[in-house]
Amino acid sequence: MIKPQSFYIVRRSSEAGYTILEGVMAIVVASVMLALVGPVIAFSVGTRVQAKRVELSAQAGKSYIDAVKSGVIEAPTPTDTLLQDVAVPATGALTCIAGQLCTDPDPTSLDYQLYCVDFDGSGTCTTNSVTDMIVQGAAYHPTATDPKLGYSLGVRIYRANSFAAGITLNTPIKSDSLVTNALGDRTLPLAQMTTEVSPEGTSFNDLKNRLDTPSAPSAP
Repeated sequence: MIKPQSFYIVRRSSEAGYTILEGVMAIVVASVMLALVGPVIAFSVGTRVQAKRVELSAQAGKSYIDAVKSGVIEAPTPTDTLLQDVAVPATGALTCIAGQLCTDPDPTSLDYQLYCVDFDGSGTCTTNSVTDMIVQGAAYHPTATDPKLGYSLGVRIYRANSFAAGITLNTPIKSDSLVTNALGDRTLPLAQMTTEVSPEGTSFNDLKNRLDTPSAPSAP
């Protein structure tokens, strides 16, 4: 009697047949996807860094204005130099204690002052810091030199590393954009502000006389 034989059909694995070439193709596809997404990620990170710089510069400018108005530091002597015509600071050296006026560059003979805002906690502003800010402040009054009579206070905020040797600061022009040129160019201020400091005793007549001048000043 012949016994029946059992036959088994061998099924190949669904993963059988993958080759090194297919693996290489997968790596290439992943690399292409990363190359496409990479610039978007880099742009996003750069935007966040720029936004942080603008935020710090705004804080620095407000800190200086508050210090002047509250009498924590001596107010700059008003001059008849329009704020937009105030000279840019010299560079190459920086001696500044946090929350105080800088002594080097020495602006005592000039029509502005420099103020240190320390964001890295070192107690000073240094040219190798990426967060410290230097505020340039200048006061404008067409006829008076006494701060008690009120004045327009113009402010430019530079990063401290803009004062390193070999860098020459420039006066910003209208075409300079905060989002593009200023943030990527250490020779330009990160921000500018202008505010009015009222006369002592709230003399509205002094304020009126100052604002009646033909040339309206803007930020330095």
